Amino acid sequence: MHPEPAEYLEFIACYSPEVQALHRAARQRLLDYLPPVVEIIYDATQAVTIGFSFTEKTRDHFIHLPMYGKGINLGFNHGAKLLDPEKRLIGEGSQVRHLKLRDVSVLDDPYVLDLIEQSMAIAPRPDGEVVPQTIIKVMAGEKRRPG
Repeated sequence: MHPEPAEYLEFIACYSPEVQALHRAARQRLLDYLPPVVEIIYDATQAVTIGFSFTEKTRDHFIHLPMYGKGINLGFNHGAKLLDPEKRLIGEGSQVRHLKLRDVSVLDDPYVLDLIEQSMAIAPRPDGEVVPQTIIKVMAGEKRRPG
């Protein structure tokens, strides 16, 4: 099991036990599946979000895991570039797409794993090896949280 930073647990404490459990399980599953990555946990104004990348730069995230009052999503930062013949990805913007993650078993779906692999393939990488790490960031501004 990958350690859960105390700050992360504080950030998610106001969410329902079901949403917390799903987010925590999805984070664990992704960290088990992905190669060494930089994980950035954000206490943002709209949601608690975890971004995954091969660098420490926010713009280099290839997937993200935002947590909202009613559930979580699996976001693809460059989702508009992914091959999605089944049209499972949600979103119409120029770049980001997402899937609603109602159950952690979605992360076992070969189709979803292929989307993650595609995202990793186009993600910026450092010249050397990736040093796995977790970074905590607290965004300024009023937090909109459930409860």
